[in-house]
Amino acid sequence: MSVRHVRPSCPSVMSVMSFCLSVMSVCHVCHVCLSVCLSVCLSVCHVCPSCLKPGSGAKKKTTNRQKQILRRKKRKLKARLRALKAHDPESPKIQELTDSVSLLNIDIRDAINLEFNRRELKAVATVKKNPRFFFSYAKKHSKLRSNVGPLKDGSGNLQTDPKTMADILQHQYSSVFTDPANPRIRDTTSNLPQPTCRIEDIEFSTEDIMKAIDEIDTYSSTSHECIPACILKACKEPLSSPIHMLWEQSFSKGAIPRSLKEQFITPIYKKESKADPANYRPVSLTSHVIKVFERVIRNHLTNYLEGNFLLSNKQHGFRKGRSCLTQLLSHYDSILKNLNSGKETDVIYLDFSKAFDKVDHGLLLKKLKFYGIEGKLFTWIREFLTNRKQIVTVDGVHSEPTDVLSGVPQGTVLGPLLFLIHINDLEEVVQSSTAASFADDTRLTTSISQEGDTAQLQDDLNRVVEWSIQNNMVLHEGKFEYLCYRTGSSKWLQEMPFTCQQMEYITPAGFTLNPETSVRDLGVTLTPDYHWSTHINQMAAGARRLASWALGVFRDRSPVVMLTLWKSLIRCKLEYCCPLWHPHKLEDVRALEDVQRFFTRHILGMKDADYWERLSKLKLQSLQRRRERYIIIHCWKTLHNLVPNDLDMEFYHRERLGWRARIPKFFSRAKQSSKTLYDASFAVNGPKLWNTLPKEVNTVTNLDGFKVCLGKFLETIPDKPPATGYTAANANSILNWFNQPGGLREKL
Repeated sequence: MSVRHVRPSCPSVMSVMSFCLSVMSVCHVCHVCLSVCLSVCLSVCHVCPSCLKPGSGAKKKTTNRQKQILRRKKRKLKARLRALKAHDPESPKIQELTDSVSLLNIDIRDAINLEFNRRELKAVATVKKNPRFFFSYAKKHSKLRSNVGPLKDGSGNLQTDPKTMADILQHQYSSVFTDPANPRIRDTTSNLPQPTCRIEDIEFSTEDIMKAIDEIDTYSSTSHECIPACILKACKEPLSSPIHMLWEQSFSKGAIPRSLKEQFITPIYKKESKADPANYRPVSLTSHVIKVFERVIRNHLTNYLEGNFLLSNKQHGFRKGRSCLTQLLSHYDSILKNLNSGKETDVIYLDFSKAFDKVDHGLLLKKLKFYGIEGKLFTWIREFLTNRKQIVTVDGVHSEPTDVLSGVPQGTVLGPLLFLIHINDLEEVVQSSTAASFADDTRLTTSISQEGDTAQLQDDLNRVVEWSIQNNMVLHEGKFEYLCYRTGSSKWLQEMPFTCQQMEYITPAGFTLNPETSVRDLGVTLTPDYHWSTHINQMAAGARRLASWALGVFRDRSPVVMLTLWKSLIRCKLEYCCPLWHPHKLEDVRALEDVQRFFTRHILGMKDADYWERLSKLKLQSLQRRRERYIIIHCWKTLHNLVPNDLDMEFYHRERLGWRARIPKFFSRAKQSSKTLYDASFAVNGPKLWNTLPKEVNTVTNLDGFKVCLGKFLETIPDKPPATGYTAANANSILNWFNQPGGLREKL
């Protein structure tokens, strides 16, 4: 393609030109940048359909051609029919033409249905690769609507103008910024022992830039008039050189182009009144060009922080190998260990108000220096944080730009890691309890064995609230929640009056924390009775609603479409953190299996088959078997140090059996009910399931290879799960088949 074929009005070309101007504004090498700009723009034109000449391969958007042909025939026949009725009303051809028009109506209807099914199949096929296209299609054909507004202004009047609504939301989002002049601000790391390690400079190449580009999702959104992800990935080789040039100069000079520090906010409705601006969650979009370098910075920072053990082990958010599951497993295991040793547990859940938006830049920069981040790296991060602009977009209309006074930039790659650094010293202020966090979701946990333990937890609560004030953050004390796990066997508790047995905690602002009947913790419902029935019933009900929605929106009942919807949308909701709450009660197992039974009954050709036959024909595993598979995989990750071993699992090697897991011992004086709960937990159930594996499976050292071998092993075990109306030979667990006469135990 020659230069004369370039379309200057093409958005992709304009975005690349804008980017190259940013390069020139930083590095001041105009003649180099101009030549690079031209070559990159030509590369863009080879992959951008809007730049291609007619007939050169560009796909033109057209409607269903068959439908157009049939409608054209219908118009001609109706014209002949009208002329014939006017000329000869008694003609016998009138009925013949009328029948032909009716047949054409049927053909047009079939063509429309065919086109509808084609689009539906395309949407389902892209649910994993391009979820945005899938959900836009689904919302278009459902009754769900999530438009913004109308919004109330300061006077209480409803406003519908997009520009006015954008300004209202801009004022709402800007009002949460912290005041850097707060007199109670104090660097809480000043009294801690300072690390001796340092990082001042980083080295990166065009290969690092290309690796960072590969990490970008092809269908991810970007800020206004920026290079789209698909163009960036398709042209990564010609673009990697100017991007490297830009960030090499930017890093050495500590300067970032203003256009790359803008964040465009899209408001997303949450709940309650749509007229209240506070009920819209801000979702920030930033440039992919700066995100590329942020990934390079993040990789170096993460290696430095993790390699020198500077991040708290109690922080599980935004860290490799740590997740909601690892955090909850550690938390629940400590509760059950307290239960088995005769102790009780009190847990207070904290609530930070707009935590990411309230990070004080001055304090964060001091903490970066405390952790040894200095030199050019510190200068660039300071430039990255300060002098930013945010713009709210409503229906394509922008608000007036506003300065970002505080907070780590949301929608960026570096933002989460900077927040972890800011909140990292929170653990140091507590003395007797355990402060565990997943990003800003923080809880205080302590074991209760005597009356004074509650007073110590109260003191730690006061210290955490004081820490938030000194760090210029806000704890929403009215939203704190409190769970008390009682055993009923504590002598000191039994001697107290009945009204005092349920302890209360009081926040510094005067809010009283009374025990809750349940708390939602990282998406899992916890109850003080140590059971999972409440969470399982809520999850099954939610999955049923989602299944009904999918069946209402999509008409195709073929196995391909239905199984894609089931695996991509619904089943994942039933398996979230399943190693934690894996049920041991048959009624809970049935409640989950009934959801899969309900959905598979609607698949074409499966209505008359029973549930077990459906699983066999559709090559599906029961949800129970899949949960046990996840437990075994998590044990493998623990063995190979891919996840933290917070439960202190022990593995040992035997020549004949391979890797074996040691099953924890119970507290000798524990109640039988406590032993039953602990026996069903991951700490005990995981090693038991792991020990059922033969040597050729448990010695595989590659994760993908292990999953393949595990899948082949599970295919040899019968899978007949308990479900409503079905009589099973046993509870269908791998352990049941392993321990029965003639089972797997005798074969090992």
